[in-house]
Amino acid sequence: MPAKLNLLEIIGKNVARIRKEKKLSQEQLAYLAEIDRTYIGYIENAKYNVTIIKLQQIANALEVSVSELINEYVNKPERIDIATPESLVEKINSLMPGIREYQTLADEHGINDIFQDNGGKLLQVLLITNLKILPGREGNDAIDEHGNEYELKSVNINLTKSFSTHHHMNPVIIKKYRKVNWIFAVYEGIELIEIYKLTPKLLEPYYEKWESKWYIDGNKDINNPKIPLTYVKQFGELLFKRNE
Repeated sequence: MPAKLNLLEIIGKNVARIRKEKKLSQEQLAYLAEIDRTYIGYIENAKYNVTIIKLQQIANALEVSVSELINEYVNKPERIDIATPESLVEKINSLMPGIREYQTLADEHGINDIFQDNGGKLLQVLLITNLKILPGREGNDAIDEHGNEYELKSVNINLTKSFSTHHHMNPVIIKKYRKVNWIFAVYEGIELIEIYKLTPKLLEPYYEKWESKWYIDGNKDINNPKIPLTYVKQFGELLFKRNE
């Protein structure tokens, strides 16, 4: 049976536990409690006979009661709230006004559905790069004010570290690709991290490899060959980087 903790040890463990749960450093807690940082270290290590006044200051800083600091902590299972279908629908309904505004902005830039084919992400890339959707072309293609066309690609680095290209890669598609610059948007989940531009010349090694494979495989289309993120980062021109 473990030895029973004395009061100073209980207080020290509770202060340290609650401080870490609230993601506070000892310095931050000391500042909020208006006491010296070294005292926090002494208290957490049960080396300081804390007064009731300082204990109250620490409790106030941690937004807990004094009793939570002096009572031995029992780790109880967290209560699990089971969301009902009704509550989930209500939550979605509360989000819809903002989503509708996002779709209205997307409509103005030729994107019919922000939920389909990365439409929401595509809108973000278009606004940052000042490009416009090019209607009637296959894929997420765009055009700039000078009439130059672009192939647009995105990747979620939480899922993969390479960009998808085309599910039926063949010389006809490769010929089209050789005429345009590519824009590569790098996402972490739904957060845009970086945008790069690569010219046809920089992508030529991949075009040659795909074209050669197509002929070697007996004129068989290649299913979605990839362009590694490492290559894009190494050779691409950085157009946008998120502020950390």
